[in-house]
Amino acid sequence: MIRACVVGATGYVGAELCRWVLAHPLMELSRCVSHSRAGEPLGDAVPGLLGCTDLVLSSFDDAVADHDVVFLATPHGAAAPLMPAMRSASLVVDASADHRNAEGWVYGPPEHVAEALSGARRVSCPGCFATTMELALAPLVRHALLAGPVHVSATTGSTGSGASPKAATHHPERSANLRAYKVGVHQHVPEVRTWLQTLGPCPHLAMVPQSGPFDRGIFATVFAPIAADVDVAGLFADTYGPAPLIRLRAGSPELRHVRGTAFADLSVHGTPGTAIVLVALDNLGKGAASQAVQCANAALDLPQDTGLRVPGALP
Repeated sequence: MIRACVVGATGYVGAELCRWVLAHPLMELSRCVSHSRAGEPLGDAVPGLLGCTDLVLSSFDDAVADHDVVFLATPHGAAAPLMPAMRSASLVVDASADHRNAEGWVYGPPEHVAEALSGARRVSCPGCFATTMELALAPLVRHALLAGPVHVSATTGSTGSGASPKAATHHPERSANLRAYKVGVHQHVPEVRTWLQTLGPCPHLAMVPQSGPFDRGIFATVFAPIAADVDVAGLFADTYGPAPLIRLRAGSPELRHVRGTAFADLSVHGTPGTAIVLVALDNLGKGAASQAVQCANAALDLPQDTGLRVPGALP
């Protein structure tokens, strides 16, 4: 079995990582680290995992590096200081922002960087908004089809703001409400452009993120100007047809179909001179934890969807 450790196990992403690793047929959740709740049973700190594991949360120490894979689900800015203690770690997968597009780290959606992931020892996962934009735009950038600035409107659930309460993410402020924030200045935009430029010409990218009245999920609408005679639907079918965790929809994706899953649902709609790409994914799943497991699978030369092809709850 592949011995896995999750650092930051009691945050939203960390708890979700524990859930996916516990269900993985080839991974064993050997250790969970929590700075604030060391000494507590994991099932007490994360009640949804009660009865699934007897692990007790521990503090971070150098022995973390002894695992086959270490998942970092720490707050942004807390992962980088831990790396000196993990120089000998076989595989580190960072779900935080600390190493995105950093030298020596493999970054990008695993559907597009599978070759680089194979055998990698340091992997940085894209952010949740970044994943939606990169999946929508990578096929167009690879084929140099973008003909002008790209505009994105994307709505996210409250878990995207983390487990610590904040005034703007307080439920009464979000319930039956919709508002924009960080208009034109969201941190995922330069993250996306930096990576897309490794694939080909990438024009200006503008995003308006919105705060939605739900707890998990992202729905993004991407407006991409392209040459009028391009078969965009065919291009996406060729790109993502072999990808086990990307589902191409004929109509609109829906958040309820991806909630709690590792899937990203996309649909492509062509208008004269513009491709409109709709993307739905779970910000804690494909936008964070399940994507980290998918990257680990690829780095360990396992099929990317090992332990991840789990259907969502219906209806």
